[in-house]
Amino acid sequence: MSKGTMEHHTVVIVGGGTAGITVAARLRRARPDLDICVVEPSTRHYYQPLWTLVGGGAAQRESTVRDTGSLIPEGVHWVRAYAEGFRPDDNVVDTDIGPIHYDYLVVCPGIRILWDGIEGLSGALGHDGVCSNYSYDYVDSTWEAIRATRSGNAIFTYPNTPVKCGGAPQK
Repeated sequence: MSKGTMEHHTVVIVGGGTAGITVAARLRRARPDLDICVVEPSTRHYYQPLWTLVGGGAAQRESTVRDTGSLIPEGVHWVRAYAEGFRPDDNVVDTDIGPIHYDYLVVCPGIRILWDGIEGLSGALGHDGVCSNYSYDYVDSTWEAIRATRSGNAIFTYPNTPVKCGGAPQK
């Protein structure tokens, strides 16, 4: 896609994580002739549901990452770009490399964790028993903390706000 031209697809899916790729695959299977586009900047796909098993020592962190291109269904167009905004009245997604026009839009970009939302958390993660199953960078520290625990108390938190995977803190 070149700057100044507007690409058009019947279905545009913003987000190439598990949700976006699953929607693309199901649509493609149901309607092989459908013009589908996935907007996703990352070349690495993280299968986050497996992180609870990594944190529990039952899987390796490296087994949760794959090349995004290997997961995009055949025949689905992949635009490696960041979605920057939506113009629903015009059926347009604005990306960092240009606008994309659509007939139907699916929005599943995932979430960004704001570690700094809790004072001191970003500096504490990954050491002294402070861990999280919500990040590829920190998930190994969960199993390390569990293995290193010989006595004392373990504190698990479960926020009263929405979380990206409600089961992860319970597992």
